Amino acid sequence: LLDNGRTDTLADEVGRQALRCIRCSACLNVCPVYERTGGHAYGSVYPGPIGAILSPQLRGMGSEIDQSLPYASSLCGACYEVCPVAIDIPEVLVHLRERVAEGGDVVRNGARITVRPAKGHAAERAAIRAAAWALGRPGVLRTGQRLASRTRRLHPRRLPGPGKAWTASRELPAVPAESFRDWWQRTNGGRGETK
Repeated sequence: LLDNGRTDTLADEVGRQALRCIRCSACLNVCPVYERTGGHAYGSVYPGPIGAILSPQLRGMGSEIDQSLPYASSLCGACYEVCPVAIDIPEVLVHLRERVAEGGDVVRNGARITVRPAKGHAAERAAIRAAAWALGRPGVLRTGQRLASRTRRLHPRRLPGPGKAWTASRELPAVPAESFRDWWQRTNGGRGETK
């Protein structure tokens, strides 16, 4: 029998649903990312959304292409809506993204091993930790929003460093003059605003 990583995939409680795929290509027909990139961008015989979750599980996440495949999706959910065997592809994509960014326990060749986080994700992990800290403290969030609105004229239109490539084709959205929380308080929940 030819296993090709399927036993290891079966050991993953979230990712195992990818093995139910009947290769109908319904997910490929509705995927906006696959529509733009085509099949060769996935580097596997399994293209599209199903390839983005199946290939990294079957081959492992040792290569850059397999680490990047879970990110080849907008998470719009169209693939899940059309899947005749109800594979929750967005759920598996998020699960695999977490494994890439944070590492964790996986089964590889029948043995349980701990995978290290992918290189280059330290800044992402730090940003998520900082956001979780700020969002968990309403006073800090309120102060940050007010500070951002008061200094909005000083904000750059383009990001430096790793964000430079992202802002090469788009500008950062403008920070509003007033946060939603302040607007809500000032207008008494929108009742005090004239139409």
